[in-house]
Amino acid sequence: MINSGRYTAKLDSGWKFQPDPQNQGEREGWHNGGLPAPVPVSVPHTWNVQEELEEFRGAGWYEQQLEVPAEWAGRRFRIFFEGAYRDTDIWVNGTLAGSHYNSGYTPFEVDITPYIHAGGNNRLVIRVDNRNSDTALPVSNSFDWADDGGLIRPVMLVVTGSTAVEQVRVEPKVHFSADGKPAGGTLAAQIKLCEPPAAAVHAEIKVYRNEAVIWQGTEKIAAGALAWSFAEIGLEEVQLWHFDHPHLYELELVLTAGGGAQDRIVRSFGFREIVVEGHQLLLNREPVRLMGVEWMPGSHPAAGMAEGAEELTAMLVRLKEANCIITRFHWQQGNELLDWCDRNGLLVQEEIPHWQQPAEPGKDTRLLALSQAKEMIASHSHHPCIFAWGMGNELDGQSAVTNGYMEQLKEEFLQLDSTRLVNYVSNTLQLQPASDATGAGDMLMWNDYIGTWHGDLDEEEVIRQIIADHPDKPLVVAEYGLCEPAFEGGDARRIRILREKTAIYRRYPAFAALIYFSLNDYRTQMGEEGTGRFMQRVHGSVDLYNQAKPSYAALREESSPLVLAGEPVWKNGGLELTLECRNDIPSYAVRGYSLSAAIAGGETISQQLPDLAPGEVRTVYVELPEGTGSASGTNDGAGSAGEGKEGAVRAGEAKEGSATAGEVKEGAGSVGKGKEGAGSVGEGKEGAGSIGEGKEGAGSVGEGKESSARTAALSILRPTGFSVLELQL
Repeated sequence: MINSGRYTAKLDSGWKFQPDPQNQGEREGWHNGGLPAPVPVSVPHTWNVQEELEEFRGAGWYEQQLEVPAEWAGRRFRIFFEGAYRDTDIWVNGTLAGSHYNSGYTPFEVDITPYIHAGGNNRLVIRVDNRNSDTALPVSNSFDWADDGGLIRPVMLVVTGSTAVEQVRVEPKVHFSADGKPAGGTLAAQIKLCEPPAAAVHAEIKVYRNEAVIWQGTEKIAAGALAWSFAEIGLEEVQLWHFDHPHLYELELVLTAGGGAQDRIVRSFGFREIVVEGHQLLLNREPVRLMGVEWMPGSHPAAGMAEGAEELTAMLVRLKEANCIITRFHWQQGNELLDWCDRNGLLVQEEIPHWQQPAEPGKDTRLLALSQAKEMIASHSHHPCIFAWGMGNELDGQSAVTNGYMEQLKEEFLQLDSTRLVNYVSNTLQLQPASDATGAGDMLMWNDYIGTWHGDLDEEEVIRQIIADHPDKPLVVAEYGLCEPAFEGGDARRIRILREKTAIYRRYPAFAALIYFSLNDYRTQMGEEGTGRFMQRVHGSVDLYNQAKPSYAALREESSPLVLAGEPVWKNGGLELTLECRNDIPSYAVRGYSLSAAIAGGETISQQLPDLAPGEVRTVYVELPEGTGSASGTNDGAGSAGEGKEGAVRAGEAKEGSATAGEVKEGAGSVGKGKEGAGSVGEGKEGAGSIGEGKEGAGSVGEGKESSARTAALSILRPTGFSVLELQL
């Protein structure tokens, strides 16, 4: 720490916990003398998945001992919280060091320097209270997720010199030539210090790409300056961040004074441009129409809102394996989750947890929302995955009060961050589209439950009216799906809603994105099924434990940017595949995709696929080892792959009741993906939708005429390693 300038320790072990149902802890001095009857826990932690505490709403206390070496005297000490639900008080050695109220999902930090004793142990005591509140967002019990209390996200101790960075706002910008091609970029940053330095500070600045320094320079921070920014850095060539090509950079700042390092901070970022133009959404000047799904975190009954990296990664992999590349969160998420989205290419709208109430918000709500927005944007604005901020969900969107509120709040969001879209998600757009509050946003975001919650309206008539009333904005379906047991029909009806509504949306170019709801059945305090930590809404394509239902296969197929145009054909000892790049939803150029074949016996063959523009059809030839999939007698083109029984399934398509090829088990990674929890290519499963349930003698894939045929699993992979579709040979 002395040499690098910053020491960061994740405080995940060594915690003691005690609930306080009688609210007696402060009165009895737990903050000063310690907890009288605690149990050991690790952090992240919530008590609402523990036996006897599943229904408890109230105060929970945590205690930790911090041993501070004597040589750290004179340093600055801070405790950083990724999120604590909800109202939080922090004591150090019996003295109240800080509090954080009315916001349970935004990150915050407390400077504990005045209360630390160097050269000994220091008692850190934290009280967290998750009772419903009329002064918080979400307000009272108006929210459709779990209100698990506790230190639900990581807690870090940060030790620096006295001159230290409090906030860094990274501002990358892409430049384009007249023909829309990238033409370099610039980087600026705004830095806020914890306090003005007494003397001038030297700042060393470096920009990294793939761990190599691509720019470096120095600047001087004047004595007494609380905030500063460095001159814009110009880079002649930059690699753009894209959901299929998530190129990342790093900015490093090292502050030195008095001959020693005071602080060192690193922020990752990406160069990308996301704007709207008429009905179009443009990513790096490319019109894209995207398919996505919303995932409700905090739903694993064993972890709740205190999900760790393993649980979070498993669900994110599941989301990406569904071919979904855009999502939204009703409430703010942690940096670790957003880091994953940065690295793996998932577009995110992160929202203020303003859910339904107050339906006609006023000044007090706006100030509270703005306070949360400041914390959210200050901590998360460097993430290239975040393309938009959300101001709320399902208020009275037809109210003039709500319209005025959203217009004003949007302007205040833009003052905090002018580089992103700002939206409000409405469930009333179908009523009077011209006067709905979602029109205040950059995109029309509509929760469409025509046929269930919204009754039996004429879907296409409603859509035509929305487009006529808003001819200059993209339309995004922010939710559609089936909620059980409020509505009957089970997963078969869920599949039908997904396919039928998606087919309708595809007919209208005004739709820029679809976000299906929901990826998972989810824990919620207003659930109609289950009790305690199992109280849930059955709304998903996977269950609480991330086990897939048949609708997951349908979602994966509908979301694929590539489809098989005709059946694969054996030819000249190999396989011909004709691929079509979709030109409705989803619609985006396919670049850098590859094909991987895992042959029985351990051999793997890989080859690059040609780039395809939306609507383009290309035939590719895959050379396979002799005897793979088909007997040698069928290698002259006599048999077509998948010339099988009626109902044979194309890659990525599953019959009702089946799973897709490449389905990931809980915690498993994507096919061919060398990242956290990665699975292996060709993890075939029963009902995997393989091609080749062929008629006798048809020479179909997977049924050779000789017993020596070797099996193989073919996967088409994104550049990020996630599988798009599979063939079982």
